[in-house]
Amino acid sequence: MPSAKSSQKRRYRIVATSTQRFCVFGDSHIACVKHAQDEGLVQLEGIELEFWGAPGPQFRDLHLQDGRLVGSSQAVRDSLARINPKRSAGLVPQEFDGFLFIGCRLRITEFLVPLLQSPLGGKGYVTAAVRDLMLERWLEGCRWYRAAREFAKERPVFFSPAGFLNDGILTEEEVARSINTEASAAARTVLWDQIDAAMARDNIRLLRQPEETVTRGALTARAYATTLGGQADDAVHKNGAYGALILNQALTELREAQISA
Repeated sequence: MPSAKSSQKRRYRIVATSTQRFCVFGDSHIACVKHAQDEGLVQLEGIELEFWGAPGPQFRDLHLQDGRLVGSSQAVRDSLARINPKRSAGLVPQEFDGFLFIGCRLRITEFLVPLLQSPLGGKGYVTAAVRDLMLERWLEGCRWYRAAREFAKERPVFFSPAGFLNDGILTEEEVARSINTEASAAARTVLWDQIDAAMARDNIRLLRQPEETVTRGALTARAYATTLGGQADDAVHKNGAYGALILNQALTELREAQISA
């Protein structure tokens, strides 16, 4: 459990080579990173980028088996063959220099949004001890987070949870019921710091939702929402501009780790 682990971070032996192999893993949220690549928004100098994962219900058919991720149904294996044909048999951590887990059913709205409804010292305020229990259940309840923890025993792993819902999709009545539109950056930072510390104990680097993409307390600004494929009413998925912010941060930190190794 995250609260029982040592906070000491694992140190990897990273060999400096001309090209680093980096894999983006996830559910349909990997699309925002692929859009970023297609739109030329990511800095890929010295990086060989690959994708691995599956959309929608097929994502449930991915499982950790003998230290690697594999597909358990023909449908998901067919998807893997389209996304990454040379690795459709499985995703092996030792074959890459680093990983970005994005989305992966770890939804930030399930942890941050309810807690932001009860500001520090206000009515219904949740103590740090209770937040620790909530955080532990949230992380442990996501089997792809548990898979990331296993991968992090072998290679650097960055984790970007599914971001806040996109602004302008929910009705104002829904927003009033569920979102504290007055939540501050400072209040978000307290909760992000808590997640960061828990993931660090698992040797996983949290990638927070960038503050420039956040609006009205706990929503994603429309400028970062997907508009492709007639998805103007999509409250969940993000566009290439968002994917670029996430991937560029991961690759910057990966390069810095290589320099300091």
